[in-house]
Amino acid sequence: MRGLTDRQRQVYDFIADSISCNGFPPTIREIREAFGFSSTNAVFAVLDALERKGYIRRHPSMARGIELLGGLPPGAEGVRIVPVVGRVRAGEPILAQENI
Repeated sequence: MRGLTDRQRQVYDFIADSISCNGFPPTIREIREAFGFSSTNAVFAVLDALERKGYIRRHPSMARGIELLGGLPPGAEGVRIVPVVGRVRAGEPILAQENI
């Protein structure tokens, strides 16, 4: 990540962590609150710099429209995010036959 200021690197890492943990990027306001910027204009300035340097791509017509370029964040090689969806039966525990 050459050519980034400390703040740009911190914002990039924050976006990468948000995508890794939540499955989607943060909003402009979430970035502003996380870094204590006084206005969203400061966030836009950092995002503009990251986009100009080729680290992110923004999609202005999309909510949370920030896309990381250049692969996965460090340490995430070989990791897949899989959503887990299903129902859990409430009540008494039931022994599954395959566990016998």
